[in-house]
Amino acid sequence: MKRPRTPASRRSARRPASARNTLSIALSAALFLAAGAALAQDASTHTFHLAAQPLNRTLLSIAAQSGVPLSYDPHLVEHVQAAPVSGALTAQGAIAQALKGTGLEVVTTDSHALAVRRAAPAATATEDARPKADRPQRPVPPPATADTTTTTQLGTVTVSATRARRDDPQRTPTSSYRVTGRELQQQHITSLADLQQLVPGLNVQTTDPSDTQITIRGVGDGGGQTSGEQNIGMPSSVAVYLDNVYLPRPGMLAGALADVDYVDVLSGAQGTLFGANSTGGVIDIHTPLPSSTLTGSESLSFASRGTVLNHTMLSGPIADMLSGRIDFVHNSTNGDVNNITNGHTLNGNSSNSVRGQLLFKPNNQFSLRLSADYSNENDSPTPVTYSSNSVNGVNSFLTHSSLIRNRVVYGGDDHNVALDDENSMHLVQGGGSAEANYRFDNGYNLRSVSSYRYFNYVPSVADSLSVPVYANSGTQFLDRSWSQDFRLDSPHGQYFDWAVGATYMGENEATQAFTRYADSKLPGLYYGSTAYDGLDIIRYGTLHDEVWSGFGQGTFHVTPRFDITAGVRLTYDKKGGQFIRYNKAPFNSGYLVQYNTLPSATLAFKYLLTRDLSSYLALSYGEKAGGLNVSAGAASKAGDSSLVIAPERTKSAELGIKGTLLDGSLSAKADVFLTYVNAFQTQSYDPSTQSTYLVNAGTFRSRGAEFSLQYTPDDHLLLQTSAVYNDARYLNYHHAICPPEVTLGPAGSTAICDLTGNQVFNAPKLTFNATARYTWHTLNGLTSFVSARYSYRTWMYGTVDDSAFTRIPGYGLVSLSAGTGGKFSRGSWTASLWVNNLFNKTHYQRLVESDYGSVLGWIGEPRTIGGTLTYQF
Repeated sequence: MKRPRTPASRRSARRPASARNTLSIALSAALFLAAGAALAQDASTHTFHLAAQPLNRTLLSIAAQSGVPLSYDPHLVEHVQAAPVSGALTAQGAIAQALKGTGLEVVTTDSHALAVRRAAPAATATEDARPKADRPQRPVPPPATADTTTTTQLGTVTVSATRARRDDPQRTPTSSYRVTGRELQQQHITSLADLQQLVPGLNVQTTDPSDTQITIRGVGDGGGQTSGEQNIGMPSSVAVYLDNVYLPRPGMLAGALADVDYVDVLSGAQGTLFGANSTGGVIDIHTPLPSSTLTGSESLSFASRGTVLNHTMLSGPIADMLSGRIDFVHNSTNGDVNNITNGHTLNGNSSNSVRGQLLFKPNNQFSLRLSADYSNENDSPTPVTYSSNSVNGVNSFLTHSSLIRNRVVYGGDDHNVALDDENSMHLVQGGGSAEANYRFDNGYNLRSVSSYRYFNYVPSVADSLSVPVYANSGTQFLDRSWSQDFRLDSPHGQYFDWAVGATYMGENEATQAFTRYADSKLPGLYYGSTAYDGLDIIRYGTLHDEVWSGFGQGTFHVTPRFDITAGVRLTYDKKGGQFIRYNKAPFNSGYLVQYNTLPSATLAFKYLLTRDLSSYLALSYGEKAGGLNVSAGAASKAGDSSLVIAPERTKSAELGIKGTLLDGSLSAKADVFLTYVNAFQTQSYDPSTQSTYLVNAGTFRSRGAEFSLQYTPDDHLLLQTSAVYNDARYLNYHHAICPPEVTLGPAGSTAICDLTGNQVFNAPKLTFNATARYTWHTLNGLTSFVSARYSYRTWMYGTVDDSAFTRIPGYGLVSLSAGTGGKFSRGSWTASLWVNNLFNKTHYQRLVESDYGSVLGWIGEPRTIGGTLTYQF
C-alpha cells in the first residue's frame, strides 16, 4: 500500500459520554448509516521485519500493521534513524525496539493509545547506589500524545486506530496498482474517468453514467459506438466491485470516489476470485470503515466554471457494540460547452449522494456490516462537432447540412455548438448490502455478502444540428441486480492455505428507446427519404440474467521462498431476453434464452529472491458470459442468430519482479505480459438502420511491458512514476464493418473490411504517469506541501472499425497543487490551491462517428483552477 506522506493530525482520545450520546441520537435519526469496525489497541503480537531506516517510516509501518493509535511530534523524529525491528512483538514492544539508541521512549496515554516522546533523564550511578528510600523522588511526567519536554509548539502526527486491511492472501501476484483515498484527495481525483491519470494501462471512455467503457491493457469493454439507442445485453470484461459487491454498470459508483479507503486496479484475467466477467481485469473499490470514536470531516472545494464539491462525514459509536458512519457528497459544475444559439452553458452536472453504514460487532469473532446508499443526478452531456470529412472529394455532411440550412460549428478549441435542442438526463440509483464475517476459534473465516441495487436512467437526447431533425429521444434504462456470495478462508498454513466460495447473481434490465423525428420536411431532406418525416421509432428490450458460480483456490508453500497458487471457478449463466422494434425495420425476436458454462483457471508461481525482492509467473484463462442483442435493428435482415453473442475467451500470461531497494526507500516492479482474446465481444453500428448491435469481432492479442517506481528518500519527498507499453492488434478480424471512409464511397462500395493486423481500438500504445510531492513542517506547527503530476497517453482509435476519422489524438496533462495545514481546536485543517490541465490542453475522452462522415467528440476537462478547505477531527 502506498504510504501517506503527511499523516493527518487527529486526536485519538475517547470522547466524553455526552458527546457519544449526542452522536447516538444524530446517527440513529439518519436514514442511511454506515457500519464497520475500528479495532482497538490490544496486546496481540505481530510479526515484524523492518530494516534500519528513517524512524518516521518505521513508526508508520508498525502503526499500519498493528492498527494501534500512535502519536508523535514530526520534528522529534525527523532525521532520526530507527534500529532494526524483527520478531513476534506487540506494537509497543516493536516501537521500543525501534527506539533503541535514539533517546526516545514509547508511553501509553490516558486514552490507551501510544505516544513517542523524549526519554526522561536516567538516574546517575551515585543515585542508583543509594537505598531506594534515600533516592530523590523524580517527578513522573504525565502521559502525553506529544513531546512534553520541548519548548517549541509543534504539530503532532497521529496515526489513527483503524487497522490496515490485508490483501487477499489468495490473490495472485500479478500487476496491480493501489490508490488510497488520501491520494485521490491530494490529486483531486473525483471520478472513474480521472483515475486513468494515476494508473497506467487503464483507459476509461465515458459520455454519461449510462455509457462508460473501461479497458486495461486494451482488454475490456467492447463499447465504442453511439447512436439513438444503447445496448444492455453484454457486461464488461473489466469488473467493478464496491465493498465486495459486483456492479453491473460502472455508473453505479455514484459518489463513491469521494469516499474511498483505497482502490485496487488489477490487470489480467481475474476470473477465479472475482467471477466470470473479469477476464480483462478488476477495479476493486473499498470505502472507509467507521470509527469507534467520534470522528468527522468537512471538505469543500470551489473551482472554475462554478464547480463545487462538498463531502461531509460523521462517524462514531452508537452503542457498546454498534458503530456507524454517514457520508454526504454534493458535486456540481456549470459545464464547458457553449451553445451559441441561445447562450446556454452545457455539459454540466449536479449530483447528491448519501451513503451510510452500520456495524454490529459483539466480539472479535463476529461482525455484521450493513450499507445503504442513494444518489440523484442531473446532467447535460453534450458533444461538440469534432470534424466533417470528405470522401472522394465530397463532404456529404456539409452537402446535407446545406439542404436543411444547418449551421455547422466545429467546437474543438472554443467548445462551441449550435443547437436548436439540448441533451439532458436524470438518474436515480441506490442499493444496500450486508456483509457478515465469522472467525472460528481455529482461524477459519466465513464471509457472506448480500446485495441489491437499482439504476433508473431517463434521458432526453437531441441531434447535434441547429435545426430540428429529431429531439426528445433516447433510451431509458431500469436495471435491478441482486447477489449472494459465500466465501470460506482457511488460516494461514505452514504448507498450504485455501479459499472456497459460491455466488448467485441475478439481474433484470428493461429499456424503452425512442427516436422521434420532426413533423416537417427537414428529416426527409436530410436523410433523403420522406419516410423520416414525422416518424417515431420505438424499441423495447428486456434482459434477465441468472448466474451460479463456485470456486476454489489454494496456495502451496513449497519452501519458505517458493509458493504455487492454483485456482478454478465454474460458472453457469442463463440469459434470456426479447427485442421489439416498431415502425422502421419492425422486428420482434420473441423471448430468446442462452445457456453458457464458463470455466476460469489460474496458476501462479512466486519465488522470493531476497527478503525484499520476489519474482513471479502467472497464467490465467477465463470465459466471459455471452450476450443477447436486445437492441438490433439489423436483426430483421440478419436473422435471430445475429441476436446471440458467444462467450469471450481470454488467455493471459505475465512474468514480473517486484520489491524494495535502498533500505526500503525505493519500491519497484516490472513485468511483461501477453494476452489473447478470442470471440471478442464488442459493438458495431449499422448506419442504414441507425442502430448499435453486438458482435463477436474475431481474435486479438495484447502484449507489452510495464514498470512502476516509488522513491521516498526521506520523510519529505515522494517521487512516483509508472508506464505501460501495449501493442494490441487484431489477429483475425476478416469480416469487420468498414469505416465511413469506405462506406461513403461510390455506390456499391464494400461494407465488409479486413482489419486483421490493425491496432485494437481503445488501446493507446503508451501510457505514462508521474507524480512528485514535497512536504515540510514548520516551527509554528504547520505542515505544508507542493505537488505536481503529469499524465500522458499516445493516440488511439475511438471506434471498433478503426476509422481514421475517430482517431483520438494523444495528449499530456500537467496538474499542480500546494497547501498547508495545522491543528485547530479538537482537530486539524488543510487548505490548498490547485490547477488541473495547467496548459489548457484540448483533449477528448471519446470520438464517435455521426451522420455522413461527421465526428462527435466529448471534450476532456479544460484548465480548472480551484481551492479546497478541509477540517477533520
